[in-house]
Amino acid sequence: MKFFDLLKLNIAVPSATQQIDFVVEGLAYDSRKVKNNFIFFAIKGYKDDGNKYIESAIANGAKAVITDNQSVDELKKKFPDVQIIGVNDVRKIMAKVSSEFYRNPSGKIKLNGITGTNGKTTITYLLKAIFEEAGFKCGLIGTIDYITGGKNESSKLTTPDSIEINQMLSSMVDNGIEYCFMEVSSIALVLDRVYGQNFRAGVFTNLTSEHLDLHENMENYFNAKKILFDNLSADSFAISNKDDEYGERIIKHTKSRKIFYSIIKGSDFRAVEEKIAIEGLEFILKTKSGEFNIKSSLTGKFNIYNILAAVSLALQYNIKIEIIIFALLKFGAVNGRFNKIKLPNNSYAIIDYSHTSDSLKNAIEAAVEINKMQGNKGRVITIFGCGGNKDKTKRPVMGNIASSLSDYSIVTSDNPRYEDPMDIIKEILNGIKTKGNFEIEVNREKAIQRGIEMSKANDIILICGKGHETYQEIDGVRSHFDDKEIVQKYFHLAK
Repeated sequence: MKFFDLLKLNIAVPSATQQIDFVVEGLAYDSRKVKNNFIFFAIKGYKDDGNKYIESAIANGAKAVITDNQSVDELKKKFPDVQIIGVNDVRKIMAKVSSEFYRNPSGKIKLNGITGTNGKTTITYLLKAIFEEAGFKCGLIGTIDYITGGKNESSKLTTPDSIEINQMLSSMVDNGIEYCFMEVSSIALVLDRVYGQNFRAGVFTNLTSEHLDLHENMENYFNAKKILFDNLSADSFAISNKDDEYGERIIKHTKSRKIFYSIIKGSDFRAVEEKIAIEGLEFILKTKSGEFNIKSSLTGKFNIYNILAAVSLALQYNIKIEIIIFALLKFGAVNGRFNKIKLPNNSYAIIDYSHTSDSLKNAIEAAVEINKMQGNKGRVITIFGCGGNKDKTKRPVMGNIASSLSDYSIVTSDNPRYEDPMDIIKEILNGIKTKGNFEIEVNREKAIQRGIEMSKANDIILICGKGHETYQEIDGVRSHFDDKEIVQKYFHLAK
């Protein structure tokens, strides 16, 4: 596509003064990825400013630069053979241009966004399993994988930037994919990564304290998530958790059809008579058209909510309930989400990605409930830490949750990044009010070893925070580290 054609199709971009047209070969916001005849978007990020790399991008072959730099006139004089265009909002322009460049792929696929603090990953995989059982080809964009119909790619961001999103959606269209399920983070919504995307449905899971280092307070966090629903069209679906305190308010102003799911409150899709065990769960699904028995090898009340969210959306697309029930019965746990490993002494190690205060609370409460429902006297031993250079407000909160809900806790490291691990642990300890039911082991491997060694029959050892991740980041250096591998290494110590 010619550069001037892209400009005409995106009227928010002012006309270029230099009359230099060219066939656009690609788009980039990273100067290192720029090649000949690329458009470079100079984006100001939280850690760096793309305007610093304009000269590098031009040296690599950029024929146009879109920037909010105030020195546009100086850049035009310095680079007379390059289109330099000043705009007010580079990210929105990048989203528009990339959508057009990749032939508006979100209009050719049924795109569904799942947002909330917890549950997004499991719900996207549940939906993928249900729709594939119904015979549809599905794509996925989320925390673990990008699945586009070609080679699966491990994700770098929960929700990538607009260029990558449109590129992936275009690949899905080319590969005959009919439905895409996308995790939509609050950061992506605030930074316009999904701006202009044609979502056919939005799903809300819950909202608890997270990313407050970015959003500053819960109201800002809520308003960020609300962007997804405010922009849904009248012929789309807005599906929300009615039991969550934000569940009704977040879809209050949407133009789309509103659907609610719940366990506690009355709703369109409600779970009753829940039964939860270490081997799985079951409940009765109450709908306007009847009641249905749902069984799954997933466990924990939080997974009942995840299943309800997925079922609610699938039924809007007229997937038969029999197909949904069968798909749920076959579905295994998502990598790093409450993954169960039975140990030789009949205890269980559970690997979970619970790295927020609410997800940690959910995981521990699920383990406590499992022991209670099964009538055994096993303990819940929680091994956890908090990531470095991230939201610090949750650290004492997580310390209080782990120590007050668990029988015993081991406080350890979880990707300290550039922070001193002990400084992070001290902030966690500020929230601990109990005495005698916790210990500190800064070395994560030794902490897991300790949890296995002290386990007895029917105990549940919750290893929280990293889930599917296979690295430990210390002083900015990533080294291989897999919680599952560590459990296997010390498997024999469970006597």
